[in-house]
Amino acid sequence: MEEAPLRNLRELAWFERNLDAGVSTLHLDEARLIAGDWDGGIHCWDLEGERLWRTQTSNRVSNVALGGDFLFAVCGRDIVCLDLESGEIRWKVELEGSSDLVACTPDGSTILATSSVFDLEMNDFLEATFWRFNAEGELLRQDSINERPWSIEMRDDGVAFLPLSRPRCGMIRSEADGLHHRPLPTSSPATCGSSGQYHTVIGHADGTLTALDDGMVMDDDTYTNQPGSIESISAMEPGFLVAIAIEAGAVGAGFGGAEGLARAYDKNGTLLWQIETPLGRNIEHVVYGPTIDNNSTAWVVSWDDRLSIIETRTIPNGDSVMCVEMESRANAVIGNSQYLALGFDDGSVYLLQGDLLTRRLTSEGASEGDEHRSNLAEKLRRLRS
Repeated sequence: MEEAPLRNLRELAWFERNLDAGVSTLHLDEARLIAGDWDGGIHCWDLEGERLWRTQTSNRVSNVALGGDFLFAVCGRDIVCLDLESGEIRWKVELEGSSDLVACTPDGSTILATSSVFDLEMNDFLEATFWRFNAEGELLRQDSINERPWSIEMRDDGVAFLPLSRPRCGMIRSEADGLHHRPLPTSSPATCGSSGQYHTVIGHADGTLTALDDGMVMDDDTYTNQPGSIESISAMEPGFLVAIAIEAGAVGAGFGGAEGLARAYDKNGTLLWQIETPLGRNIEHVVYGPTIDNNSTAWVVSWDDRLSIIETRTIPNGDSVMCVEMESRANAVIGNSQYLALGFDDGSVYLLQGDLLTRRLTSEGASEGDEHRSNLAEKLRRLRS
């Protein structure tokens, strides 16, 4: 495949915002973009870039979930409930250890959060705790296990599924009456998970991909085992993307010593294309993004301790759309068929929009007048925010 043309992210963005601390998590839906930062700030904008609210919490925002009229966030040692329209904190509960994951039912009536305790001497997690709350912040139950969960999927009825690390690995089914452990086809620890349009896909350290439908393991050959640890998954229409970390000197794959590998598959599990990175450059995010020039797009984000490289390719052909280099690590990336949001360690947040990207990528280049108007519009948006 041809090299992607190098572009300036700022010139392509629908809008850019800059926070006082590094971005730690993002949420994007049809009405708003929400960013959490390392200092505990939660920021909300509409999709035109107007600031709706900003709220300060205790510490780094690890994860957020939206249900009903509320936003639930895990921040440092706390879980907080915010009014979605105003950002006002409705309630806060301190957890044990460091808070990790949060999920809720669509109406916000049931919330599940996890926290974990990390031992510096052992360099490993000792214990994880599951916390189940109602909409008023009342603790319904608290359960602890010796493994840490790495992703969470919650059904409308409040039942949640969480894949585990060592020692037991497998999966936890969390219900109102407690936790129920079950093994998965592989005994390898989970590393990540993605809730797709139809089912959930779990990535494992041995390269296995496990597909779940309503908590049941799917018995099919769609999700091919990969040659290294799974780092990131995006499982949606029109298929799934997977990022893999390959140990140096791995035998049998013919990847030329590549450390990072990103692959795109169609919904039937057929390999469409792949991207390899040189030794020392890890692929950290793969995500589907906005339609550009009538093509679905995949975004592959890698990091080498110096530069983030963001590559955009078409689905299904893998044609190069663009490439961006940033001197800051991309901590969070989220996308859909209309928008893509990126949050960086330097506090910058970018929202890209498909129609605008199409116009700017297919034009010969913006005129000085267009650039001047764009700069004025951005200054006005920043003043308003």
